[in-house]
Amino acid sequence: MEIRNHILQGENINFILSPNRGDFYEDGALDTIIIHYTASGSAASAIETLTDIDRQVSAHLVIGRDGQISQLLPFNVIGWHAGVSRWGIREGFNKYSIGIEIDNAGMLEEKDGNFVSWFGKNYPPEEVVKGVHRNHTELSYWHVFPQFQIDVVETVCKMLIEAYKISHILGHEEIAPDRKVDPGPAFPLDDFRARLLPGPHPLI
Repeated sequence: MEIRNHILQGENINFILSPNRGDFYEDGALDTIIIHYTASGSAASAIETLTDIDRQVSAHLVIGRDGQISQLLPFNVIGWHAGVSRWGIREGFNKYSIGIEIDNAGMLEEKDGNFVSWFGKNYPPEEVVKGVHRNHTELSYWHVFPQFQIDVVETVCKMLIEAYKISHILGHEEIAPDRKVDPGPAFPLDDFRARLLPGPHPLI
């Protein structure tokens, strides 16, 4: 796998251009990766949403539970994934970041021993983890991320860090804590970025 002309090349990679996109990044602006989950039933349904011109949302990558990668925007083009966002003194993270959407149902609700997503799909206990979200105080249920999927995300992020001098990896929950909870406690975000970007991570 390699990045060529701002496009991932290799096996298990699709390119599906989203119509929902901004201009090119300003010189030196791109320095962040934002980690999301899709909160959908499949990677395919997430891609449908992220390429729907009426929805006005997009991300650069969707990574399936099987490791399949779909690229929706070149890495030098602004996507619409961060929305109203802030970290430190910086606002509006679309113009600074690459957005990675990871196929995952997100937060689940326990109902009579079943674990149900917001879109009504049931998940077995072996696909569920209980944890406290960084912005919450109570335990809740979350769809697990397969280790293979996490490994693929890590491999891609390593390549992006090298290619684009990325210095920050943030969760959507960190740049929009009043609105978003992804990627949530099932994704090992703190350990993940500590491995990829060792050292202190001051506010921007």
